[in-house]
Amino acid sequence: MGAVTFETLTFGETADKAFSNAVEDAKHLHGHGGYTGTIAEKSSFEVIPEQEHHRKQKRRYAHQLLEDGDERIRSKWGPAGAINCSGTTGAKRYREQHGLKGKHGDGWLFFGWASH
Repeated sequence: MGAVTFETLTFGETADKAFSNAVEDAKHLHGHGGYTGTIAEKSSFEVIPEQEHHRKQKRRYAHQLLEDGDERIRSKWGPAGAINCSGTTGAKRYREQHGLKGKHGDGWLFFGWASH
């Protein structure tokens, strides 16, 4: 079994809620059998501190961490990375497309390696 990278932008009142939403959505879309190559394979996440990605394009920074083999997220069996994207263009678009405009919570980009 190999590994592939994934990324997903999701919304939640907390990072934990956003992660749960993303995992459940992936399981619904890709099945519950494992080895989906999605966030459904993850059981935890690690928040990348704001000071690391401040004033940087969030997806580009996530891709850089993946390319660099950042130890926090390099294992397909380890945690996903999580970047708070609130206030970004992508997060605003996500809120509008999913009818979340005016609701409390943050947009989160989850990314990493997953078994496939």
